[in-house]
Amino acid sequence: MVKLKIKVMNIIKNIVREKGISAIMAIHDLNLASRYADRIVMLSDGRIFSAGNPDSALTPENIEHVYGVEVKVNNHDGRPYIVPVRPVSQN
Repeated sequence: MVKLKIKVMNIIKNIVREKGISAIMAIHDLNLASRYADRIVMLSDGRIFSAGNPDSALTPENIEHVYGVEVKVNNHDGRPYIVPVRPVSQN
């Protein structure tokens, strides 16, 4: 499954570059989004909570608010790499 996801993302990336077009996708895999997206929009309760490049959107605070999960955000090849730590209680 992971292999197929990466193949599809590479196909989309190549089409976007070759054709000079944009692509919009909905994806819940934050690491794939970080690796392939130029801009990320995070939604919370159907509204935009954060938008920007992967570094500015995929912060531990934003991910905790939107997903209810504490994470560590590392850097891999110049992009954020998210490591889940534990769920957080949301009141």
